[in-house]
Amino acid sequence: MIQLAELLAIAAAVALALAILIVVRRAAKGEKIRTLDGQEHTLAETDLVIADARRPVAVAGIMGGEDSEVREQTTDLLLEAANFDALTVLRTSRHLRLRSESSTRWEKGVDPYAAEQAAVYASELLVSLTGARPTGHVDVHGTLPARPVVTLRPELADRLSGMSFPEAEQRETLTRLGFELDGNEVTVPTWRALDVTRPVDLVEEVVRFRIEEVPSTLPARDAASVQLSKEQRLRRLVEDVLAGAGFSEAYTWSLVPAEPGLIPLEEPYTVNMAALRTDLRLGLLESAERNRNAGVEEIALFEIARTYRPVGEQLPEEHWHAAAITEGGFFRAKGAAELVHRAVGVPLQVVERSPGRSARTDYGELVELPGGWGFFELDLDALFAAAPESVAYTDVITFPAVKQDLAFSVDESVAAGDLIAAAREAAGPELHDLRVFDVYRGEQVGEGKKSVALAAAFRSPDRTLSDEDAAAIRGRIVDALAREYGAELRA
Repeated sequence: MIQLAELLAIAAAVALALAILIVVRRAAKGEKIRTLDGQEHTLAETDLVIADARRPVAVAGIMGGEDSEVREQTTDLLLEAANFDALTVLRTSRHLRLRSESSTRWEKGVDPYAAEQAAVYASELLVSLTGARPTGHVDVHGTLPARPVVTLRPELADRLSGMSFPEAEQRETLTRLGFELDGNEVTVPTWRALDVTRPVDLVEEVVRFRIEEVPSTLPARDAASVQLSKEQRLRRLVEDVLAGAGFSEAYTWSLVPAEPGLIPLEEPYTVNMAALRTDLRLGLLESAERNRNAGVEEIALFEIARTYRPVGEQLPEEHWHAAAITEGGFFRAKGAAELVHRAVGVPLQVVERSPGRSARTDYGELVELPGGWGFFELDLDALFAAAPESVAYTDVITFPAVKQDLAFSVDESVAAGDLIAAAREAAGPELHDLRVFDVYRGEQVGEGKKSVALAAAFRSPDRTLSDEDAAAIRGRIVDALAREYGAELRA
C-alpha cells in the first residue's frame, strides 16, 4: 500500500513537471497576462504566447510575464531560446500596444540559426559567473530556412562604384565575411540572409571597405532640370524673408498632447506626443521658452511645416503653415507678418480683433502670448492661392513722392487698420504709401478718444504732383474718414 508521504511526493513531482512544461501556442480568446511592466493585457487568438500547463508566462518575442520573473529567492531557471516570425511579433505588439527592445529586434528579423548558439552561450555565462549547475537541455525545431544563394557578377562592382575591384579581391573580401563561394554561386551566411539577396548586395559588401575612395561624380542627366512649383518657390521666399528679418528656423515635433478635436495616435510615444498638431504654436513656444531658460537673448524663431486638420475622414487634411515667435512682442511679430504678406503680394488685412493684443487676419492670426512673446501663424496654402502669378514692375524713382503726416481723433473702438483701408479707397491710385507711426491717448483728445497719426506718400506714375494735387488727395481722405468713422483732422 502506498503511504501518504509517497502520495504527496508523487503529487509534488507531477506539479513540478507541469510547472516546467513549456508550450508555444496561440492565446485563447479573452486570455489575460500581466507582463513585467505590471500591465495586464487581454490577448487575442492571433497572439503567440509561451505558456506552461496552466497559463501564459510570456508574450512571444515581446515581454515576459510578471509571475515568471526572476526574484532574489529564485533558485531554478528554465532558459528558452526560440525563433519568432517578425510579422507575428509586429502584429501582437501593435494589438497590445506593448513595445520593448525585444519586439524591436524581432520585427526587424533575427538569424533563425542563432537560437541554439544563444542558449549555449547564456548557459555558459550562468555557470561561469554564478556557479549554476546545468541539468539538461532539449532542442526542438522544424526545417530551418535555406541559406540564400546569390550570383556573383564581378563586373558590377566596377560599373556601380566607379573604381577598380579585381575579381580576386572581391572573392577574398566575401570569404573573410563568411560567404561561401562555389564558382560564381555565393552562399550567404545565416546572419546576413535577410539583407543580402541580390548581386548588388554583394557589391555593397565589397565596396564598403573602400568607401572613402569612391569618386565624387554627378549622375548623368538626360532630361531638363525640373522647375519649382509656385508653392515651392513661395515657401522658399517666405523662408528667405523671415531669415532676413532676423528669425532663426526651428524644427519642432508634429506630435502634441491629446486634446478633443485632435487626431490621436493609436500607439502614442508619450503622453505629450499623443496626437497630430493642428497648428505650430506649442512647439515654437516650448522652443522659445527653452532657449530663454538657457540664457539665450534676442530670441526669434520661425517654422514652416505641415499641420493636420481632422475632417471626419480616415486621413486628415494637411496644410502648410508658417509661424514665428519673438521676444520683440506683438508689434515685431506683426511687422514680420507684414513682410511675408508684402513679399508674396497679398496685403495684410485684419478681419477680427480680440481683447488685448490679438487679432485674426484673412490667412492666420497675430497674438501676444504670455511671457511677452509676439507670435503669428499663417496658412500658407490659402495665402499662396491668393498670391498673384507674376509680380508687375512699378516705377518708384522717376517722379518724387509728396509726403505728409495726418493725425485724426477717433473713438477708441475704431481700428487703425480700418482707417487705412478707408483712406486708400478714397485716395485712389495716387496714394503710394500709408502707415501708422503713432497712437496718442490723453487729455488733449478727450476720454474715450485716441489720436492716430498716419504717414502718407502721394505719387503719380506720369508727373510730379503739386501741392494742390496733394491737398486734393488729402481732402478726399479727410472727408471719407469723417463720414465713415467721425474722424476729426487734428494736424
